[in-house]
Order: sequence, then C-alpha cells, then structure tokens
Amino acid sequence: MNAYRLFNTVEGDSAFEKGTVQDLLQLEAAYFFFHEDAPERTEFDWHPAPRPQYVITLRGKLEFTVTDGSTFTIEPGDVLIAQDVAGTGHKWRRLSEESWARIYIVLKDGQDDGFVS
Repeated sequence: MNAYRLFNTVEGDSAFEKGTVQDLLQLEAAYFFFHEDAPERTEFDWHPAPRPQYVITLRGKLEFTVTDGSTFTIEPGDVLIAQDVAGTGHKWRRLSEESWARIYIVLKDGQDDGFVS
C-alpha cells in the first residue's frame, strides 16, 4: 500500500516522504468521516492540514504539491498522512475526470500513525 506523509520542516515549510503503513488495522480512530468534492472542484490552493489525519482516496487521481514545488500523485487506495498543520501547507489538483472521494480518519491523541519511510 502506497503511503505519503506530509509534514512541516524546521523552517515551517511543507514537505513529504513516501513509504508504507504498518499495522493499519491496529490504529485507533477518534473519529472518521467521508467527503466528496463537487465535480466542478478541480483544485485547492495552498492550505495546511486542519489536524493530523489520514486521508484515504476512494475515487479520483490527484497531484499534491509542497512548498519547494515537489509533487506526488495519489490514486484510489493510497494513504495520505497529513501532518503539515502549520505554515503554507500544500495544494492539490485533480488529474482525473472523476470527483475526489475520500475518507478522513483522525487518530486518537498520542496514537502512532504507523508510517514507515
């Protein structure tokens, strides 16, 4: 399973690393919710994550960009661990015709996110 972790650098910029998630079924969620963008929404400009959270894509293909201009692509089944909760954050644009459908999973405080680079 592909996983990408967004995080803040010491300078406050947003960066990412690619890896995997271990023991995904052992994670304890505080809560979760589903979200789908309107079909006409094809991008979202710079923003930090509102809280540390998992974002698992169910439908759609997106390109994410971080502060230094580096990009990565997520597709259905990919896990995004958004931890860039300060600074400029990241932006995304949809690459597919399909709208972006995803589930947000907010872990319990202190829960290890299971990410391995």
